[in-house]
Amino acid sequence: MKYDKLNGIYKTQIPLEILEALEEHRYKQEKSEFFIRLMEIDEVLEMKDFFDKCEVFRNLIPIWTDDNSNYVCMYYSGTLKYRICYLNHEETDIAPQYRSIQAFINELEKDEEYDWQELIKDYPTRDKMNRTYEEKELSTIKELNTALDSSDLDEDLRTQIIYSILTLTPYDHLDSIIKYLDDEDCYVQERACEVVGFHRYSPVISKLKELCISGMINVPGAAKRALRQIEDRTK
Repeated sequence: MKYDKLNGIYKTQIPLEILEALEEHRYKQEKSEFFIRLMEIDEVLEMKDFFDKCEVFRNLIPIWTDDNSNYVCMYYSGTLKYRICYLNHEETDIAPQYRSIQAFINELEKDEEYDWQELIKDYPTRDKMNRTYEEKELSTIKELNTALDSSDLDEDLRTQIIYSILTLTPYDHLDSIIKYLDDEDCYVQERACEVVGFHRYSPVISKLKELCISGMINVPGAAKRALRQIEDRTK
């Protein structure tokens, strides 16, 4: 089993079902050329050296790439363990996009020509979560909020933790993220606008109108787009 080498490389114990899913997927990749391809172990090792130097990336294993310096990664440790994220070389956002490696593989195998933008993601979602999923997400969010309380938290890491909170928060709990529309970090403000817009969350309409005037840098544009999304829902 080729990918069991990840256990030694990352000094962890990845569940057998994940390793088996990767092996089964590898056979399919060998028979057909995927736009998002599985990386070779030596490529993973090379990226590990880079990831280890950056606190934000230390819990990630890069597993797929599009050969354009973008990577699909799995959290192998930490609060977001075994979820899947996307590392874009132009803009860092490592909030989870899939609940599991199998969920990502299932979507990727629908069409080997899919790029990342064409894939249907697990997060964020407008679908009503079943109770088990919702409880898991809320428990994860609670842990992420605890991490935010650290007095020596790196600024970039703080931003990424909040991105994850925003992405994971179920619709029925969106009131808990309204505060991020007033965050001191303009990137957090912008992402909060995007998330409430995605959910078409009408209780923030007045706040979004404020941000259209007073928001920092890219925030007014994000607020306007969010308002349009909310208005489309009410038509």
